[in-house]
Amino acid sequence: MGFDALSVKKKNQSGSTRKLKKIQKSIDRINRVYPVCGYTDEGYVKTKFGLKEGYFEVFDVKHYDTNILDEKEFNFVTESYWKLQQIYSDPLKEVHMNLPEDNQLQQEYIKYKIERTNNFARLRVLNAELEKLKFIEKTYKSRRTYLIVFGRTAEELTKRIDDLTRFTNFLEPQPISIEKKIKILHGMNNFI
Repeated sequence: MGFDALSVKKKNQSGSTRKLKKIQKSIDRINRVYPVCGYTDEGYVKTKFGLKEGYFEVFDVKHYDTNILDEKEFNFVTESYWKLQQIYSDPLKEVHMNLPEDNQLQQEYIKYKIERTNNFARLRVLNAELEKLKFIEKTYKSRRTYLIVFGRTAEELTKRIDDLTRFTNFLEPQPISIEKKIKILHGMNNFI
């Protein structure tokens, strides 16, 4: 089941006191800056700005390093991108971000191996590997490209996402989890 902040707000407003109204007023000021108010069962992000409601979906798309592509691949990428811009007329936003490297799964695996080992030499190697992973997570940033598709309703958004499928050989769009969307929105609004 999705989450809708507007319905929670309306439910909380019934029988509210003066202090709660002040708190709600400050929250409304935040909502003018950050208009995200929930998500649907499909995982679409729900927004409200003023009286207008809308939805959007974030896709992780294939990243191309144009410096290492040969001429044929480079032409394919540029022509496909150009066709996308010409043919797809619906609202679309590209977001390029440097997000902190996330290697928690690898760290958990190394910790699991450390707990299970009896060999001192192997323990030293695993500890060194764990320190490397922590250093990488602390210092390195990974460049990612995300594509955001917008719609006025959830049905319209679904149709627009279906229209985007003709570019799957070039973009390879993958919908992302709610947690990842939260990280991206946080990064866009807080300059991480």
